[in-house]
Amino acid sequence: MIENWIAAIYYRNPCDIMQSLLGNPAFANDIVYRPKKIFTDSSKSTRICNEMWTGDLWHSVQDKLPEGAMVVPVIIATDKTQLTQFSGKTAYPVYMTLGNILHLMHCKSSQHACVLIAYLSVSKSVGKELTKKQKSARVQQILYNSMRVVLEPLKEAEKHGVEVIFGDWHVRCVYPILACYVADYPEQCLVTCCKDGVKTTI
Repeated sequence: MIENWIAAIYYRNPCDIMQSLLGNPAFANDIVYRPKKIFTDSSKSTRICNEMWTGDLWHSVQDKLPEGAMVVPVIIATDKTQLTQFSGKTAYPVYMTLGNILHLMHCKSSQHACVLIAYLSVSKSVGKELTKKQKSARVQQILYNSMRVVLEPLKEAEKHGVEVIFGDWHVRCVYPILACYVADYPEQCLVTCCKDGVKTTI
């Protein structure tokens, strides 16, 4: 809600989706439990980073966790989609997958490793009395507030950890972290509050 303006969103608990993916027996042999550093040769002069578990983020977080605990890097993706060619109807789905699953499986729809967790508001009526600039700011605020609601359960799980039954029937304590947000260029501009097509200096 923004100044008595209500945006409708439909979503599922991301912690339930996380437990479903980790507990899926089909992924039992493909789940990565610990980060690793891979090099091209024995001299270890050149490092390979081709999976989430080969990067520095997972290593840095793993070192801060209790003994036996496991990091679960959460990957979120949004893609505002036009449903029909002529009516202008659109949908704003939010997808979720995990960095513990091999990235080749993320791209295969048959594997069901990337799960729909929410539909964000696509209403164009954000306030008739607003200027163009104010409407743009409100759309951004609606996105931020909506994603905050959708991802709120992950914040508590990140602080205290969650026990999950995995596909191999072992129970492990996991700490989910929001590791990656995937979006196309217009949505990147929306999320970062940048104007589309304008060169910025960071």
